[in-house]
Amino acid sequence: MKEPVIVTNPERCRNCYRCVRECAVKAIRVKEGHVQVVPELCIMCGSCVRICPQKAKNVPSSRLDIIRARDEGRKIVASVSPSAPAFFDMSTFSDLEKALKEIGFHAAEETAVGCNIVALAHREYFEKGSVPMPVITSTCPVVVNLIEQYNPDLIPHLAPIVSPMIAHARLLAKRYGPDAYIVFIGPCLSKKKEMYGESISNLIYAVMTFLGLQEWFVAMGIECKRSTAVMEPFPEKARLFAIEGGLLGTADMSTDILDNKTIVASGLDACHDVLGGIRTGQLNASLVELLACKGGCVNGPAMAGLAGGVTLSRQKIIEYYTHKQPDLRIPRDDWPPLTRTYLDRREDVPEFSEEQIQEVLHRVNKFTPEDELNCGACGYPSCRQKAIASLRGLAEVTMCIPYMRSRSESLRQVVMDVTPNSIIIIDNDLIIRGMSPSAERLFKCKLSELEGKHLSRLIPVLDDFYYVRDTGQPIYARRRRIRENIIAEQTVVQVEGQALMVAILRDITEREGEREKFNAIREETLQRTREVVSKQMRVAHEIAHLLGETTAESKTTFSHLAKLLQEDGDK
Repeated sequence: MKEPVIVTNPERCRNCYRCVRECAVKAIRVKEGHVQVVPELCIMCGSCVRICPQKAKNVPSSRLDIIRARDEGRKIVASVSPSAPAFFDMSTFSDLEKALKEIGFHAAEETAVGCNIVALAHREYFEKGSVPMPVITSTCPVVVNLIEQYNPDLIPHLAPIVSPMIAHARLLAKRYGPDAYIVFIGPCLSKKKEMYGESISNLIYAVMTFLGLQEWFVAMGIECKRSTAVMEPFPEKARLFAIEGGLLGTADMSTDILDNKTIVASGLDACHDVLGGIRTGQLNASLVELLACKGGCVNGPAMAGLAGGVTLSRQKIIEYYTHKQPDLRIPRDDWPPLTRTYLDRREDVPEFSEEQIQEVLHRVNKFTPEDELNCGACGYPSCRQKAIASLRGLAEVTMCIPYMRSRSESLRQVVMDVTPNSIIIIDNDLIIRGMSPSAERLFKCKLSELEGKHLSRLIPVLDDFYYVRDTGQPIYARRRRIRENIIAEQTVVQVEGQALMVAILRDITEREGEREKFNAIREETLQRTREVVSKQMRVAHEIAHLLGETTAESKTTFSHLAKLLQEDGDK
């Protein structure tokens, strides 16, 4: 393959491990908190794309490649899956064909043509009688990948017949010549991998999902419009190929659910059960039609999210098949080559010693079998399998949710236990959810007495808490008299993403008491200083008054004396 079919957007991936849980073969690598699909392990079922709640899994679009080929003058020819009527509003194939030609397709045909000849080829192979029983149908590329990569011992049971997409592509290549740029359009992601098979390289140039085609229609302002259809009493069964039992019905074989000779199983869990029954020799059927998607191709990964689900989609397929349309059958002599071979593509899994496995388990506090909860939260069915995945580089040790929760609570408790400041955890209704030991000492109470009670039992004035709750803005180190005998610097913050607030109270009662004592001493000192200064001013004033009188008398005496001396001199 030229590039990964399924890519993960790390900005959207949120460590939920849901894709790991859903992946039937655990082809997901978790690295630095984000997941990556491992191509050599992936069977291309598309489950991870279908179920990702954050839409972090993407499948690259082929639209630009098709437009480039069209602009280069290539004949763009579409092979459209029989699932199309469940996705598009169409009564006959010509409705969709018209829309495809409006965006530049040279021609469009139904893959059901290939379904018809492949179904008949399966019946011919089955009727030989000298082949390993039961015969496993080879129409689903996911099932083929599952057997080649994980059950290669069952390859002899696989019918050596190509898929309908390949059979139809060979017909189209012959009909439209070397300039044909064949595009498969359907609900299946595994076709994007199948198109690169060694035996069919340069046959199919692009695979587009129905969703990708719909987005193209919307971008071009084109609508697939339903036309008036005529009912046909004996419709072509190959148009039912996309639902359970479609191959058997197309080949005119028994689809009776009570017939033990033929079995139809859809969904990977059911496929695993059937393959296990074949391996043990307990399954007595002669032919099994295996489909990776529950309900058939009509429920492929690119069909996810359709209103009504697989039941309504099935109903639309059956309604479509009753409409009169061109005959899909072609003469036996005009069939393209249909045979194929298979490879053992199993990846060697390294073996690890019990000591290595136990070392990983011990790192997440799994010391005894009782410690192994096997909760599946990490995506693996058992703690032991997750430990092995960690050793293989597919999982991280810290993916153990109970361990991380215990560790988080332990770290939180350490902080709560040792911090000198009082911590109170409350919800948005101001209900107490937690308290640190220092808070218990400050308020002289126990958490067990107040947990679940309103914060007003501790703090009468709650303005700061209402402000933080309603605005989301934190309050830092605001001085508050919590009670008559408690003064604190109060910090209140909201816990992001949760309906919780945290209050941190730094007890400054003693400091404030000392400050009040200091202020009292200062005031007393100032008062006494004022009194002393006032008294000194009075003394100075009195001294000045006495000095003033003495000075006046002395001046008078000296003036009189001077006058007498002057008079004596004149004489």
